[in-house]
Amino acid sequence: MTQIIHRPIGELTVNLDRKRIPVKAADRRHGPYPYYGASGVVDHVDDYLFEGLHLLVAEDGENLRSRNTAIAFLADGRFWVNNHAHVLQGNRDNDTRYLSYALEAMDISGYVTGSAQPKLSQAALAVIKVPAPPLEVQRAIAATLGALDDKIESNRRVVVSISELLDAQSEKSGADLPTVPLGVIATSVKDTVNPSKLGDAVVDHFSLPAFDAGARPERVAAATIKSNKLKVPRSAVLLSRLNPRFNRTWWASAGAEASALASTEFLVLASEDDLELAGVWLAVRDPFFREELPKRVTGTSGSHQRVRPDDVLTIEVPDFRSAAPEVKQSALALLMRVESLRVESDRLTALRNALLPELLSGRMRVPTEGAAA
Repeated sequence: MTQIIHRPIGELTVNLDRKRIPVKAADRRHGPYPYYGASGVVDHVDDYLFEGLHLLVAEDGENLRSRNTAIAFLADGRFWVNNHAHVLQGNRDNDTRYLSYALEAMDISGYVTGSAQPKLSQAALAVIKVPAPPLEVQRAIAATLGALDDKIESNRRVVVSISELLDAQSEKSGADLPTVPLGVIATSVKDTVNPSKLGDAVVDHFSLPAFDAGARPERVAAATIKSNKLKVPRSAVLLSRLNPRFNRTWWASAGAEASALASTEFLVLASEDDLELAGVWLAVRDPFFREELPKRVTGTSGSHQRVRPDDVLTIEVPDFRSAAPEVKQSALALLMRVESLRVESDRLTALRNALLPELLSGRMRVPTEGAAA
C-alpha cells in the first residue's frame, strides 16, 4: 500500500475569504446568481463575486458538529458568498475537487470552537491536515468519485423535473373533474406498531428527516426506534401533517426485504390499487389542496404547526377516480421512475462512501492516465 502524506489545508489552497461580502436579505436584489452561505445556496442575487470552481467550507453553524449536510462543498460558475462560508481554491499543485472530498472525510470536531454557535475559524481551517497525494492521483480520485456524484446530481434533477411535470398534470387533468373530500378517494391507514416489540427485525423507517435528506427511507433495526409508528402498506402516499407549508408528499413502497414504518407526523393514504393511488397523488398535488392544507393547522409555534388527520380528509380534491385511465397510468409510470432513480442514487451514494476512505488512504488506487486536468 502506498503511504500518503497528510498536509495542512493552508499549504494546499489559496484562501479567498477577503473577497466575501455579506448582504442583508432586505438589501439583496434578486437575480440569476447563487448566493451561498454555510450550508449551500440561500438566495439568488443580481451580481457575483466569484467565477469558476471553488471549494466552500462552512465557517459557523450547528452543522459543523451535526454534519447533517456537507461542510465542504463545491461552487462553480458565477456566484456570491457571504461571510458564513470560507472560500478556497486548490493551488497549482492541488485539485480543488479532490480537496472537497478530502476535507469532507475528515473529523474536524477538534478544530471547531463554541457551543452555542460552533465556529471553524480561518486559522483553524488552515491547519486541518488532509491526505495530499500527487496532483495526478488527486485528479484521478476526484474523477472517480465525481462521476458518481455527477450521476447522483443528474438523477436529482430528473426527479425535480418529473415532480414538476406531475404537478402540472394534476392541475391540467383535475381542472374539469368534480371535487370530493379527500377521504372519499383515499383511506387513512391508522394501524400503529410498537417497534420495540419487533425484536431483531430490520425495518424501513419513513421519517421527516429521511424525506428531507433525499426521500429514501432509512433501513434500521426496529429496536432503535423509540416511539410508535404507522404501518405502511405495500404502496401508500405519505402526506406530512407537520408544518404543511413545506408540502412534503412521498410515494412510499414497502419492500419484500423489510417491513415499512412511517412517522406519525405523516398521514398514510392508501387506495384499492396502485393506479388509483396514483390518482390520489394527483389529487393531493392539486393547487387548491396545497393552498388549503396550511390553513388547517393548529398550534401557534411556526416550527410545530400540525393538521389533524380528520381535517386533511375533509379538504376537497379533484375526483381522479373519474379521470381517463391513461392519465393515472402516466402518473404511475412517472412515480415509479422517481422511485427507481432514488434507489439508484442510494446505491451510488453507498458506493461513493465506501470508496472514499479507501482511495484517500491509498488502500485502493485508480488509474491516473487520462484524469481530467
